[in-house]
Amino acid sequence: MSSSDSSPLHLPSLSIEGFRGIKRLWLPKLGRATLLTGRNGVGKTTVLEAARIWAARGTREAIGSLLLDREEIISMGNGQIDQTNGLFVKALFWGRNPKKKDRIVIGPKSSDRTALLKLVYIDSYSKANPANRLKMKKIAEGLPIPQHAVVERNFGRAKESMLWSSSTLDRTLDDLDIDLDSMVEDIDFTWLDPELSGTRTIVGFWTQFALTPTESRAVDALNVITTEKIERIAVVGEGNAQKIIVKMEHSDTPVPLRSLGDGAMRLLAVGSAISCSRGGFLFIDEAEIGIHYTAQASFWKMVLQAAHDNDVQVIATTHSFDCVKGFAKAAFENNTVGGILIRIEEGDEVKRAITFDESELEVVARRGIEVR
Repeated sequence: MSSSDSSPLHLPSLSIEGFRGIKRLWLPKLGRATLLTGRNGVGKTTVLEAARIWAARGTREAIGSLLLDREEIISMGNGQIDQTNGLFVKALFWGRNPKKKDRIVIGPKSSDRTALLKLVYIDSYSKANPANRLKMKKIAEGLPIPQHAVVERNFGRAKESMLWSSSTLDRTLDDLDIDLDSMVEDIDFTWLDPELSGTRTIVGFWTQFALTPTESRAVDALNVITTEKIERIAVVGEGNAQKIIVKMEHSDTPVPLRSLGDGAMRLLAVGSAISCSRGGFLFIDEAEIGIHYTAQASFWKMVLQAAHDNDVQVIATTHSFDCVKGFAKAAFENNTVGGILIRIEEGDEVKRAITFDESELEVVARRGIEVR
C-alpha cells in the first residue's frame, strides 16, 4: 500500500494453505487494488475465493454460498444433482479428499494470529468438540444417508463446530455452544464474476445509493467509455420488466443502458459495486470482460480512484494482456493509491507470487512487457 493511501487495508498480505488447488501460496503485498494474472488453472480465482471466505470469517453460510456458486453439490448416486442433497464441503480442502485434522489456513502473514481463519476437517461428529458432540449427534439422528463431515472453524478466539451432511443442506446448528462474545465481525464484500453484470445485479446495487452523492460517482464511472456524456441514470419498470435508462448530454430522449453495449453494463456494475462496498472488499473475476482494450487504462483509473474514495480493497483476476497494460498504466499514473500486479506461478508444491509495484509497473506500461 502506498504511504499516501492512509486508510489501512484489511489484507495487506495473504497466506493460503490447504485451500482447493493451493497447497501453499504467500502473497507478501496486496494493494488498494490488486490484479492477479497467470496461466489458466494456476489458482487466480481460488485466491479470490480464499479472500472471500476470510472476509466472511469462514461461517457456515459463507461456505455454503461459495459451494453453491460453484455447483459443488453431492449427488445421490442416480446421476441427478439436487441442491437439497447437500454440499460437498470436502471440495474446499487440498486434494478434495481431506483426512482427519487436515486444515485450511487463510489470512495475513503477521504476528497477529487472531487474524487467521482456520478450518479443520474432522471426519466424524463423534470426534468434534466434546461440548457439542451430543448435540451434533442428536441433529444427525434419523438422516437417511449417513454422510457426515465436521469442520471446526477458528477465527481469533472464536471456535465453532459445523456439521455438514449429504441430506441436511438447510440444517442449522444455532443450538450448539458458540461463544458469541468472541466472534469477530465479518467484513462486507461484493463479488462480480463475468456473468454478474446484468440488469438485476446493477439494479440491486443502484437501489442502495440512488439519490445520494454516491450516484454521481457511478455516472462518472460509466462515462469512461461513452463517446457522448451521460448525465443521469434511472431504473424504470417493475419485477422482470425493470430496465436501466440513461440521459445523454445532447438528447432529451432517454435510451436503455443495454443499447450502449456490454461494456457499459460492465462498467456500471463495477462502479456501482465499489460504491456499495464502502469499507470492505470488491472481488472481480475476469476483470477485462466487456471492456474494450482501448478503455482498459481509463477503466482502471476509475477503479483505483473509486476504491480510494470509498475505502474499498479491490482484488481482481485477468487473462488479458491489454488489461494488464491498462492496469499498469493507471497504477503508475495514480501511484498514491496503491496498485499491485501479481503473477501467480506453479511450483513443485508451493505456488509462487511475483509482485510488481507502482515503480515496476511504469516499465511494464511503457515497454509493453509481457508479465502474464
